[in-house]
Amino acid sequence: MKSLRKFLIISAALISATASHAQFGGLGGMLGGGGGGGDVSGEVAAFIAKSQVLSGLASRSVTAINAAFSSEEESAKKRAALEAIDKITNTAEKEAKKAALYESESAETKRKLESGEMEKAIGSLSEDKKKQVTAALLNFSIGALQAVDLVKTGQSLVQKVSTNPMDIPKVVPVKDALPLLSKVGSDAGGLFAGVIKLARGAKISVPEVKSDSKPVDVTF
Repeated sequence: MKSLRKFLIISAALISATASHAQFGGLGGMLGGGGGGGDVSGEVAAFIAKSQVLSGLASRSVTAINAAFSSEEESAKKRAALEAIDKITNTAEKEAKKAALYESESAETKRKLESGEMEKAIGSLSEDKKKQVTAALLNFSIGALQAVDLVKTGQSLVQKVSTNPMDIPKVVPVKDALPLLSKVGSDAGGLFAGVIKLARGAKISVPEVKSDSKPVDVTF
């Protein structure tokens, strides 16, 4: 699980940087989103770095939650999907795969929650799977908290270059990242709020997320 540990270290570092700069005007201020003209390359690079971390955090978290309610065979397929994404070297392809995985897994979470399948199974989860759910929900909440600000920053960047045709191609990766980030933020207040409520009702601890909260290792 070396790739997962490396991912978590990078996640923690970038999320900590975001939190530490919040006092200077939030993530938008950190990236210079509120400024005027000038080259946006640096701002785009900073946005993309954080977006890649958060898309990974969200897709891994929702996959781990579903795996807790899945058979061993299904869990193995989910692990294989994550491992396959880790091996992709093309950035655009990798982000597209993470977005597709998140869409698929979040739809599965919604189905399991709304059908009552999750509620029926949650009380009989093993202690290891309960810890898995706790860690995954914590990580998702950390990512979602940052996603809200990141969406605002991305929208600001896109708007910033709207009058400069030369810079428009530079923000294409930003525009590509926004749909997933927006969905993560939306799911946090809807779908995953329901999962957290269900978990707490089953006496599964779900820590409150703060600006300095760090992602934890989730294995399954």
